[in-house]
Amino acid sequence: MSTARLNVWITAKGQPCRIDTRDQPMFVYVLHCSGEVLEWCGKKYVGMPTKCGHLEVEIPVGCYVVGAVENPSGIPPLGNHLTHIAMVRANCGDHVCVTLFNPTFHHCAHWFLTAMHDHITAAGQALPRPAAATMRNAAEIVERLVREIPQDEFTVVQARAIGNPPAK
Repeated sequence: MSTARLNVWITAKGQPCRIDTRDQPMFVYVLHCSGEVLEWCGKKYVGMPTKCGHLEVEIPVGCYVVGAVENPSGIPPLGNHLTHIAMVRANCGDHVCVTLFNPTFHHCAHWFLTAMHDHITAAGQALPRPAAATMRNAAEIVERLVREIPQDEFTVVQARAIGNPPAK
């Protein structure tokens, strides 16, 4: 056998240890490491619907980036556009399994805010004053957003465990 089987599993939103059991599909994308969509044997590996958080496809040997979206045409209120992505290596005859974490909007907003604070601190005098001021203003707005949106338990526990509690 010269191809591989790729099994993609997607977690329930905000719950990394549970597979999504909803009837509503997520849509899987398989990309080359360059970011280009995998096209093979007349098929484009884009927007492939899952069923109950699962999709199985045949792929050629290679290294790929795999991710999924809730809706290729847009996202519902407080949904997230993209699951976490995963790198997979598929060799001849492999049966490759990957689980994609489907984070909440709160999870992404919290870690975006954390990254902003890290960059503000690390940048010090490296940024021109107008850029640094803009970054601080943006961080204040994102911090207000994070305080206002519903928190999810996983992000709160994870952030506390590593010493980065969510904004209150």
